[in-house]
Amino acid sequence: MAQAVRFSIDYIRGEVRHRLEAGKVLRSQPVSALGAFYAPAEWQAMCEELELLDVRLCDPLAELLGREEWAND
Repeated sequence: MAQAVRFSIDYIRGEVRHRLEAGKVLRSQPVSALGAFYAPAEWQAMCEELELLDVRLCDPLAELLGREEWAND
């Protein structure tokens, strides 16, 4: 029996940060770019969570990160 997959927004944000740091995605890419990294069932679960938070797939990934702290150069 298949178990329902559920992702929290904190998990999704962590995944975005990880993929940004690894150079797999760009901050300007749409949220939909994340779909390439997940199985269809996982991606669907993420989309459902994002929809609950009014995040659109066309929004830039940077929108998911919220406020970020930058060290002074």
